[in-house]
Amino acid sequence: MLRLGTVPYLNAAPLLGGLDARSDVQLVQAVPSALAPMLRAGQLDAALVSAVELFRDPPLSWIPGPAITSSGKVESILLFLSTPPERVKTLALDRSSLSAAVMTQVCLRSFLGAHDFSVMTSDPELPLDAIDADAVLRIGDPALRTAAGTRDVLDMGEVWTQATGQPFVYALWLTRPDVPDEPLTHILAEAKRRGLADRPNLAARFASSEGMSEERCRRYLTDSIGFDLGSEELRGLAQFGALAHAAGLVDRAQLPRPIRA
Repeated sequence: MLRLGTVPYLNAAPLLGGLDARSDVQLVQAVPSALAPMLRAGQLDAALVSAVELFRDPPLSWIPGPAITSSGKVESILLFLSTPPERVKTLALDRSSLSAAVMTQVCLRSFLGAHDFSVMTSDPELPLDAIDADAVLRIGDPALRTAAGTRDVLDMGEVWTQATGQPFVYALWLTRPDVPDEPLTHILAEAKRRGLADRPNLAARFASSEGMSEERCRRYLTDSIGFDLGSEELRGLAQFGALAHAAGLVDRAQLPRPIRA
């Protein structure tokens, strides 16, 4: 039985096709900040979890192929601002977030001109008006649902790509170095194949349950989110690690080897 962790967001669904019906897989759903400790503690064999964990200790490995990425606007990693970004003094990070939390701090410091800001966490379901911070980060489905009100909005995927010319990798399948590559890689490749083919149905079901436009959800899964970890995505991931390490936000700058290396 493979114990696989996944995030409870629409953008993960196309990588999970058929996994819930397999007798040899146990699916565990949790937010990114909960999945990473579970994986390192041996409670999971692999997890579709935040890419930033590849640059933290103890080391993890990764599975080539499936990933959650964007190049340009992503729609579900949003920074809600009550002041110009260069004047941000307080940043409230979505407490569920790992990769986007680090990426937002990197972007504020490296690309948007903010330097001396304090960081706190906030509940992603709280109304923005209830959070006393100049900037509030929301990720995943809560970001898709949040109304900006009087705040300006920065799409952090767009900020990253405009500044670096690279895609951003939010999550990929991570595993411990002691976990065998098969049948894990085969099972996850098949789940991706099934899930990508089912995107119209996934979008329709999510739109119905959340009271959102089906067209918007379909566009999100086909245009905003990428699901392939190619050479450009790996370059973007390596650049992210280098910038995050330079800012003192991760343990190492180098990308570790994949599971088959």
